Amino acid sequence: MDENRSFDVIIIGLGPVGAVVANLLAPFNISILIIEKNKMIHPTPRAIHFDGEVMRIFQNIGLSSYIKKIARPSFQGMHFVDKNNKTLLVRKANKDIGDQGWYNNWYFFQPELEKILRNGLNRFNNVSFRLGENLIKIKDFKNNCILTTNCAVSNKKKSYFGKWIIGCDGTKSLVSNKISKKVTDFGFDEKWLVIDLNIKKNSVRAKKLPNYTVQHCNPIRPMTRCCISSSKRRWEIKIHPNDDLKKILQKNFLWSILSPWLTPDDAEIERAQIYTFHSIIKNKWRKNNMVIAGDSAHQSPPFLGQGLCAGIRDASSLAWRLARIINGRADDTLLDSYTNERKKHVLEFIKLATRCGELINTGKKSLINKYFNSSLKENNASFNYPKPQLGKGVWEYGKIPLGQITPQFFFRKRLLDDKAIYKFILLENCNLKNNLQNQDKKLLKEFEIIIISANKEIKSWLKTINAHVALIRPDRYLYGVANNYSETTKLLNSLRYKLGPK
Repeated sequence: MDENRSFDVIIIGLGPVGAVVANLLAPFNISILIIEKNKMIHPTPRAIHFDGEVMRIFQNIGLSSYIKKIARPSFQGMHFVDKNNKTLLVRKANKDIGDQGWYNNWYFFQPELEKILRNGLNRFNNVSFRLGENLIKIKDFKNNCILTTNCAVSNKKKSYFGKWIIGCDGTKSLVSNKISKKVTDFGFDEKWLVIDLNIKKNSVRAKKLPNYTVQHCNPIRPMTRCCISSSKRRWEIKIHPNDDLKKILQKNFLWSILSPWLTPDDAEIERAQIYTFHSIIKNKWRKNNMVIAGDSAHQSPPFLGQGLCAGIRDASSLAWRLARIINGRADDTLLDSYTNERKKHVLEFIKLATRCGELINTGKKSLINKYFNSSLKENNASFNYPKPQLGKGVWEYGKIPLGQITPQFFFRKRLLDDKAIYKFILLENCNLKNNLQNQDKKLLKEFEIIIISANKEIKSWLKTINAHVALIRPDRYLYGVANNYSETTKLLNSLRYKLGPK
C-alpha cells in the first residue's frame, strides 16, 4: 500500500503531460506516484493535434512506434477563409519528413494516445498509481510536501509524502494555485462550442470535405473545421454574448450549424461542449518543491493546435532537470531555468494563436499584413510555426540557432536520438575522440554525454551553423557550439558550471 509512503516525485494528473513526465523520469530510477482524480481514461476527444517535435519526444520515451499507428499525419496545412470562402491565409504543410525526423503534423484521438502513454508506464516498477483520488490539500515544506487526497468511491482521505510535486492537473490546478494565483493575461477570453462527430461509413457528403483544417473568418459566426481522421471530425464555433447557452447545446441547433456540410444521415454527434478559450501564462511555475507544467502553467487559444504541444515540451524540458536534482547531480536552482526558458518559448505560440483568433473573429485583411508575411500566389499570405529561442537558462547565449530545437538526422539507417535516448549528444566533425584528455572524459561521463562523429548529413548541418562541434541537450535544444578541442573543453566546463552542484 502506497499510503504514507514517501516518493521522490508525486505527479498530479495523468493526462498526456503527466504521463510523458512520468515516462521520462522513470528510467532514472526515481520513485514516482501519480495521482489522478478520474478512475478511467476520459472517453471523448479533447486535444487532437501534435507536431513533429512532440513525436520526437514520444520517440525518446520509446513509444513512437505505437503512437504512429493511432495518429494520422497531415500534409495539407490550415486554410483561413473569409465569409465568401476565399482564402486569406495558409499555414504551410509538407508531405516530406520534417527536420525533427517525423512528419510535421499529426491528428489523433486522445483516449487512444492516453492508453499508450499509460501502458508505457507499466514498463517500470518504480511507478505507482492512485486513480480515482482527488487532491484536496497541499502542505509544502522546505524539502518535501504532504498531500491529502479524497477517494471518490470510499470518500476516505489519504496522505502521501513527496520530495517533489509536479502539477499537471489542468486549468483548475490546485498545485498551480498553491504556487501563485497571479497570471499574465493576453486578452483572449471567449466561449466556443466544440462539436465532435463520428462519420458514418457511407456518407457521400463527408467524403467531399477537405482533409485540412479550415478557419472560417466570418464575424457573423467564426468557426473552425478539423479533420481528425476519416471517421472523426470536429467543429469549433464561437458563441456570441447574446446566444442562449441552453439552446446551443440542443441537437436541433447543433445540426442547423452543421447543415451546410453534414446532416444526421452523415454523422453522429459524439459530444458537444462549451469551452472558454484563454490566453494566459502563470507568473510563477515553481515554489519550493512544487512545479507545474501544461495547462496548469499556461493556456492558449486552440487555433494553432499547440496547446498539448506546449505541455509536452514542458515535460521534456522539466524531466531531465529534475532527474539530475533528485540524483544529486545538480542544485535545485536548476529548476528556475526551466521556468525562464519555457515561459519565453510558449509566449511566442500564445501570441500567434491570439493573432489567428483575432483574424478568425474579424476577417480583416489588414491583420494579415500586420501579423503575417505575404508569400503565396494570388496575394494570399502564408506562415509557418515559429521556432523560438528559449528564454535565459541552460544554454550558451548567442545568435540563433543556439537555444533552438535542433534537427534530428538519420545516422546509420536509424534516427539519431535512438543512439542516445533522452541524453546529451555531442556531434563532432574534428576527430575529437582522439584529443580528449582525462578531465574531458570525466565531464563526458558525469553528464552522460554521447559522442557521435558526424556523417555527411550532420557535417552539412554543422557547416550551416559555422561549427565543428554541437552539444545538444536531452530535450534536443542546442546548448552550445565549438570549433576545436580547446573551445570544446570550455563548452564542457560551462556545462558543469550551469548544471553541477553549487
